[in-house]
Amino acid sequence: MPRYVVVAEKKSVAEAIYKVLKKYGQEGVTVASVSGHLMDCDLVERYARWRLSDLLELFRPENTRLVVSDRYAYSRLARVFSNLREGLMVVATDNDHEGELIGYEIVILYRSIRGDMAEFRRMRFNSLEEDEIVRAWQNLEKDLKWGWVHKAQLRRAFDLITGAAFTRLLTLSARRRVNGSGIISWGPVQSPCLKFIVDREQMIRGFKPRKYWYVACVLKYGDVVFSARSGEVWDKALAESLIIDVSSANLGEVLEYAEERVRIARPLPARTDDSLRDLVKITGRSSHSLMRVMEQLYQSGYLSYPRTETNRYPDGFDFKKRLKAVADSGVLADVELRREPRPRNGKLSDNAHPPIYPTGTYTGGGVERAVWEYFARRFVANAFTDDALVIRQSAVIKVGGVELRAAGRYLESAGFYTVYPYFKPAEEQLPKLVAGSLVEVVEARLVEDETRPPPRLSESDLLRIMESNELGTDATRPLYPSLLIDRGFVVREKRGLKPTGLGEALIETLKQVDERLVTPDTRRIVEGFMKSVERGEVQLEAALSKALDIYRPLLQNCLAQTDRIGERLAMHLVANNRRRYPAQ
Repeated sequence: MPRYVVVAEKKSVAEAIYKVLKKYGQEGVTVASVSGHLMDCDLVERYARWRLSDLLELFRPENTRLVVSDRYAYSRLARVFSNLREGLMVVATDNDHEGELIGYEIVILYRSIRGDMAEFRRMRFNSLEEDEIVRAWQNLEKDLKWGWVHKAQLRRAFDLITGAAFTRLLTLSARRRVNGSGIISWGPVQSPCLKFIVDREQMIRGFKPRKYWYVACVLKYGDVVFSARSGEVWDKALAESLIIDVSSANLGEVLEYAEERVRIARPLPARTDDSLRDLVKITGRSSHSLMRVMEQLYQSGYLSYPRTETNRYPDGFDFKKRLKAVADSGVLADVELRREPRPRNGKLSDNAHPPIYPTGTYTGGGVERAVWEYFARRFVANAFTDDALVIRQSAVIKVGGVELRAAGRYLESAGFYTVYPYFKPAEEQLPKLVAGSLVEVVEARLVEDETRPPPRLSESDLLRIMESNELGTDATRPLYPSLLIDRGFVVREKRGLKPTGLGEALIETLKQVDERLVTPDTRRIVEGFMKSVERGEVQLEAALSKALDIYRPLLQNCLAQTDRIGERLAMHLVANNRRRYPAQ
């Protein structure tokens, strides 16, 4: 009989662990896996039916229960535990809050079979590299990080209760006005995210463009042709007088010329939030789909753990080992690198994971290759290259009594851009002018233009705003853009996010009831409770009660205005269903 049963979070991770332990002669080990959560938080059966009259009573901590959500994995793992007559179970789930909660669910099942006091061990690793698995096996911990478990439990229970109550209220209020189906969901993170998108759309819609004019010239100095322009002029008559003055001149005089050397720092070690924002821009894919790709690369042994808030490498990190994995992929052909690593470290650490780095050589193609290569190039750029040096040029040139300005830039030293070409600045070099010298006027014209509204928020923009407002976590933020689209509140237009009629109506309706329903400030208070629970300063049950107390008066305000809410949302619910399900 085995002395250990190791339970991983995914089958591919279990296979990697088994392979390494077998190689090192570890006998008596069975390695099993789950497929994510075994259990989930649900409401007690009493609240299975949706009724407006139940909502205030539903809004209590004691109305949640733990239920088996993956019966197949639960039964299969129960059989494995039943066959373990002696020895220990080892939790080998992901080394983060959600992985700790899944580990807790595994422990519940294990102890239901082996007894309430049955011992277990926790195995922690941040990549599937052989030496990392060996190190983790040699340093098994005797317990879970209960602060992580309780924080994840609080988030799950709070989101369930509040989401269920407000979603039922909004949906039932609308359905009382119209016949039909459809759900209008609400979430404490989802709704502020939607508000950011709606606010930007309303800003765009309310924007009033203003015309302006400027003089644009093509100039020549020696054999080099370049462009210069005047500042914006808001009076058309004045602009027309300027173009007459400029057009009457064949030469211009250089009044000023300056160059400034600017250092562009190489990228910091990769963390989840920054990397996803970059990858959304680079690939055009959703952050949710990109996160799945990152997880697949991790589970297949090509990347370290992809959910991290850390942007500094730990002491003793083996840079050259990971450099070889990149070099073997061929992406460093003809690139000159520093012999010894000199990483540029950031200041952030989640005290659980290192930054994201390549752990194996990926030779496939598609989006997986694009994602892996981004991390590979970023790793090398950070540790084995230098900063880039850019020369910024500026000039003031007087033509016919009108001052024109020209700007240029070029790379003096490409530095890390030789490895990491993403977002490389375009080069538009001016000739090296000399104050007092003359330039030839090749062309002059008057350009009419107008001010433009800000663009719609991109998914990358939304992720940045979420992080700055402490909404969600590095693991959950990628879900929300796709979630808003799936629930009919937002559509994609090119790379921008545009609210639907239902999305706008929902935000405007809730703002009129109580703006705290859609601003990030209320959720930020709850995030503070979660951190207190994680540190052990507040008990889970007390924190959940306090968090619900913040939202209870908001629920009462909504209940007092169900007719008004239903009237405003009903038609949008019907229209949204027709848009999403046109064949029905």
